[in-house]
Amino acid sequence: MSRVTRVAAALLALVAALAAPTLARADTTAPPCVAAGLVAVIEPGATAATDVGPAVSAATTEGTTAPTFHDAQYGVDLADAAAGAAGCVAGGPGGTHTATGAWSVLGGALRGSSLVADLVPAGGDGSGWHLRTRLEGLQIAGAPSDATSGATAAVADWGTLTVDAQVALPRLAPLRWWAAALELELLKPHLGLPAGTLVLVGYAAANKTAAPPTPPSKPAPTTTATTPTTTAPPATTTAPPPTATAPSASGPKAKPKPHTKPKPRKKPRKKARKKAHAPPKPTGPQPLTITPPLRLGGYVFPVAGGADWGDTYGAERSDVPGGWHHGDDLFAPLGTPVVAVADGTIFAVGWNHVGGWRLWLRDAAGNSFYYAHLSGYTRLARNDGQVRRGEVLGFVGNTGDAVTTEPHLHFEVHPNGTLYLGYDGAVDPSTYLRAWPLASHVHVLPPVQLPGIAPTGFGSVADFRKLLAVHPMPIKPHPVQKAKATPRLPASPSRVAVGGVRPARAGSGGDGALPAVFAIVLLACGLGAVAHTARLGRT
Repeated sequence: MSRVTRVAAALLALVAALAAPTLARADTTAPPCVAAGLVAVIEPGATAATDVGPAVSAATTEGTTAPTFHDAQYGVDLADAAAGAAGCVAGGPGGTHTATGAWSVLGGALRGSSLVADLVPAGGDGSGWHLRTRLEGLQIAGAPSDATSGATAAVADWGTLTVDAQVALPRLAPLRWWAAALELELLKPHLGLPAGTLVLVGYAAANKTAAPPTPPSKPAPTTTATTPTTTAPPATTTAPPPTATAPSASGPKAKPKPHTKPKPRKKPRKKARKKAHAPPKPTGPQPLTITPPLRLGGYVFPVAGGADWGDTYGAERSDVPGGWHHGDDLFAPLGTPVVAVADGTIFAVGWNHVGGWRLWLRDAAGNSFYYAHLSGYTRLARNDGQVRRGEVLGFVGNTGDAVTTEPHLHFEVHPNGTLYLGYDGAVDPSTYLRAWPLASHVHVLPPVQLPGIAPTGFGSVADFRKLLAVHPMPIKPHPVQKAKATPRLPASPSRVAVGGVRPARAGSGGDGALPAVFAIVLLACGLGAVAHTARLGRT
């Protein structure tokens, strides 16, 4: 009986082992809970939307980009388009990000200079989410239009356009709740599309209901409080001075009136000037107040040896998208090594007008880290290169818009859970930086040539020259060619002078001519002596 039990247990274990991969595959093929894209065409009665341009629809984190996109069938043109989704969170949408530069739909019937649409989840399961949009340069049939949320406009005589629209489409389950920055409904057939077709531009869809749309904002009525402030200065200038009115009125009663009236008039005047010169309040995405865990341990401080820094996340920055500082500045001398905070992949290495020489690092959990204002790179800083924690990627500088400041590293943290917000998904890095230790046993690599060409100025080349004074590039020794030695010929009778005197070399100076003449004279004398001896012998 025990043998039968063991056999049954073995069979159960085998069945479980065979079923485990099947279950794992079932998890990965779960139905999508969120979708996002640039353009979707939904014809009447269709059970699926037709995506035109970059789009994602999945249960896990996905993303896609297209520097340029053209579709002749629907007359769609996109530039620098991107779409991404953070996948499912507790069974609901985890957030999406959709953006494009210049765009055009239906052959130019709708166009704009830029568009951003982000699904922002709310609640534990993603229900109650809303679509945050930003439209610039909207044109309808070639005429500029104000993209007021909830507003509608006619598109020629064949369509109606709604800004920030929501629509429920049960036939498209499980993604039955849709929202779009622009919803175009065809009232008549157009470009081969039947009446009733929906064209969504900058859209998101989810398996959870969205929050009710925000009612269209009404124009604020003009207040009457501003009228006295604008008319007060002329009244004070035309009114006679207190000294002129004092003789015509009694002393104790007339004097307080001129002094009490101008005071309330001057105060609103000063307030009006402050309001006129006060910077406008930002209307775009604001700094995040969350610092989610990065899911991986063992991070290190990005600057070798430490740096002087403070929490400047969220500070005003006029030259940064959104108008606020997306990271912290870590000040250190120019040429200080910058290291990888984690094991990961390098991407986007090169020049940026704001960040100067910069790069991005993505770790195994999908978190991204931004390094900017570098003075140079090492050989490890290459696109798609794999690096280890603590390895030197580059060196501190002040390139880009930091050329007028002290050298520092601008460092940002973009957790995986906020990537759907795009560049505005950066969180305050101070909490992480305070907890990360310095990298130990840092092996400083020499700098390499700068990648690509940067515009003149902004420290693009000046910083690199200063860097080479701190960390010179290794110079490869050139092979030295030794001069070939002239082989010495063996002595010959013609090269040996009479009397053991070596004849001078051809081309030598006049100092060698006298020995040569002397040798010739000796040779002639010798020949004459031999001839004289022979003659005496015959006689």
